[in-house]
Amino acid sequence: MVLVDLTTGALIAEPDAAATVLEPSAGHDMLESAAGGNAGPIAIMFPSFADGRGFSLARILRDRLGFAGEIRAVGSLIPDQSQFLLRSGFDTAEIAEPGAAQSWNASLAHIRRSYQPSARNPMPLRWNASAKAAAELDHTLAATDDLVERIKLFADCIDGRIAFSTSLGLEDQLILQAIAKSGVTKAGADVDVFTLDTGRLFPEVLETVELSELRYRTRIRLVAPDAREVEELVTRDGVYGFRQSVDNRKSCCEVRKVRPLNRALQGAQGWITGLRRDQSQARADVPMAEWDEARGLIKVSPLADWSDEQVNTYIEANSVVVNPLHAQGFVSIGCAPCTRAIEPGEDPRAGRWWWEAEDKKECGLHVADSEPRSAMPVAQKEKAA
Repeated sequence: MVLVDLTTGALIAEPDAAATVLEPSAGHDMLESAAGGNAGPIAIMFPSFADGRGFSLARILRDRLGFAGEIRAVGSLIPDQSQFLLRSGFDTAEIAEPGAAQSWNASLAHIRRSYQPSARNPMPLRWNASAKAAAELDHTLAATDDLVERIKLFADCIDGRIAFSTSLGLEDQLILQAIAKSGVTKAGADVDVFTLDTGRLFPEVLETVELSELRYRTRIRLVAPDAREVEELVTRDGVYGFRQSVDNRKSCCEVRKVRPLNRALQGAQGWITGLRRDQSQARADVPMAEWDEARGLIKVSPLADWSDEQVNTYIEANSVVVNPLHAQGFVSIGCAPCTRAIEPGEDPRAGRWWWEAEDKKECGLHVADSEPRSAMPVAQKEKAA
């Protein structure tokens, strides 16, 4: 067997490891069995180049089951499929003979950039999205405290998709208003606004989504978790199992928030967040702009250096749409079962996971070493236990 590396175009004449072979008719149980505890290669058969089931199997292995090992495409394949294989999550493909490598390499080189999310995309979607560019942008943004101007500067720096993940909290509502006021979308910027619909949001949050869409004429996508993963999680831990231990709570956040976020950020060049240094001890050093190595994008927190007073002043001056829960004592708003109103004088995030120690109160969305696809799947974690 001769394989071509879909990332580098190099030939692999004698693959080191034997692969677990999956037919295109493989069901979920077979995929789960192949991915569970298997760090070795998985080979997916293509009985005909016109049979597209193998592409779907690769995406399921990557996105739903979290398989991070090598996936091979074997069988009847043609060079024109190289980009589709790469973007579906394949690492290598079987070629009929070494002489065919030139055709495969030519096909790989034909498309130089792409804009849709994909399981594998080693080609940079934006050529200057890098750690150096993020550091330079951090200094540029710090030179002004005008929120609208910061949004414009960031949009000018990015020529691909900019993802804005909003919780509909105070900071995020400021940013949404500033995006609308800046006119960057009318000028051609591709800003994708979305919120994580965990299935446990307060009704007031969804009402704020609707009001914000009407006021700012911006569609806010609802990004939901994988239904099968949620079902497995609840079956294993119970409906309120997240209160039994920090590990259980982090598993819940992983399934309902972190994985959906990582899927939503795939293919984005920039990511806007509402993080502020005043929000918690864990966020005291949040930069204005930073390079997110794991996700391959520039992450910007345009309100990083803003105080509570600046936030409240901006809200009043610009009649920003505000979540009604804030008037009821909710400062930091998450899922309904994990959020309570705070008492006067309490830390702003005291109402989040109030049964846990302060240093544990992060859901994983903004953890620096978060890896988009390396998290152990729920089913696999259950086996490991």
